[in-house]
Amino acid sequence: MLHIPVDVVATFNVQGKIKPNYIRLEDDNYTLQTYRIEKIIFSREEKYAGLPVILFCCNISRGNQMQTINIKYHVRTHQWVLAKESKL
Repeated sequence: MLHIPVDVVATFNVQGKIKPNYIRLEDDNYTLQTYRIEKIIFSREEKYAGLPVILFCCNISRGNQMQTINIKYHVRTHQWVLAKESKL
């Protein structure tokens, strides 16, 4: 499983819930591209190596393909990582 640090733009509501809006990923030419997160399929709190994370399963549009990605937000370090990437 991939665990690549990524840039994410997110918003927080008044209750403090986090919502990722955009993600920056490398394309096939190793150029950084920004993608809008079209839909959050689900999110859940987990423990990764005993540390709290929030897992988001999201759909992004890459070209004319929809792609499902899993990103994790590490609560203590405030870091985002790409946990899994698969094409639909």
